[in-house]
Amino acid sequence: PGDDKPRVFHELNAEEQAAVIKKRLSAYTRRVYKRTHDTKVVDRVSTVCQRENPFYINTVRNFRDRRYTYKGKLKMAQKDLAKAEKNNDAFKITENANLVVLYDSLQLAHKCILNSFYGYVMRKGARWYSMEMAGIVCHTGANIITRAREIVEQIGRPLELDTDGIWCCLPGSFPETVVFKTTLPGKKSEVEVSYPCSLLNYMVFKHFTNSQYQTLVDPTTLSYSTHSENSILFEVDGPYKAMVLPASREKGKKIKKRYAVFDMKGDLCELKGFELKRNGELEVIKNFQKSVFGAFLKGNTLEEVYGSVANVANHWLDVLFTKGEGLADSELFHLISENRSMSRVLADYEGQKSTSITTAKRLAEFLGA
Repeated sequence: PGDDKPRVFHELNAEEQAAVIKKRLSAYTRRVYKRTHDTKVVDRVSTVCQRENPFYINTVRNFRDRRYTYKGKLKMAQKDLAKAEKNNDAFKITENANLVVLYDSLQLAHKCILNSFYGYVMRKGARWYSMEMAGIVCHTGANIITRAREIVEQIGRPLELDTDGIWCCLPGSFPETVVFKTTLPGKKSEVEVSYPCSLLNYMVFKHFTNSQYQTLVDPTTLSYSTHSENSILFEVDGPYKAMVLPASREKGKKIKKRYAVFDMKGDLCELKGFELKRNGELEVIKNFQKSVFGAFLKGNTLEEVYGSVANVANHWLDVLFTKGEGLADSELFHLISENRSMSRVLADYEGQKSTSITTAKRLAEFLGA
């Protein structure tokens, strides 16, 4: 340390020797085996019993039920908004539009919390850590989505499989909702049921019902009642106007989850995996994606759609090939900049290379740190 004189291996300390060995081994495995990790899939059987203390299940159920409450209020607010727009009532339109935003935000917040429960139980150090429970949840979810895909393939075309859902394209002639008229006093006169949702929920009921679920009846005698339990339900979102999915560059090679979804108004309502949503990406890429996604909605034929997309792509290619000719310096610097953050101190990134690390080092030199 302190000079650039090369040292032989045995002159290095233990940490430096380990770093050199790790670097050489990684380079060798990448060159010879084309990978640095091996993944093995092993079948295991496990049971998680929460009969004595079902606090975890009850917590998840309470969050789910509260989300259903907000979703119900959201539907009512949307109906009231549509009625207000029909009557051109400006005050009611503003009031119900605010309620739609409020209830939609609340149900989405509960959805995010519910989704985090699974990730939490498989995080080491978590208070409720249980890899068995995480494995069972993941395996059950995968089986449900697989069966759902088999049903959808008989009706329409699956577009994207997720861990907790499936995006699909159904024929226009396929029934979307079925309305039942009731004559019971004090009840709703009409009940709407989603037909695709009912098909999938029946499959879940048939194959994934727990027929020996036990609930504590008397804490003193520890007596339990046994009943069938199935609280896994599909929900149908949509329909949507368009879904943009990128194709794999190589045959047989899978790509990570990436898609953009547009609602019937033409607004971008769902975005996964693209640079537009992430920090630490070049602004020119974000701006290109922001403008190109909307181009997919233009045109009545496939040729016209590709033409509108090509016009956007040509514009940004011209910016790249001319090196920003015609742009102001401030605009050009904005396009080639990126926003990144470092979560650890600079010393923890020793031996690594990135624009963030280089920038941090130059700033330290400039500031004399």
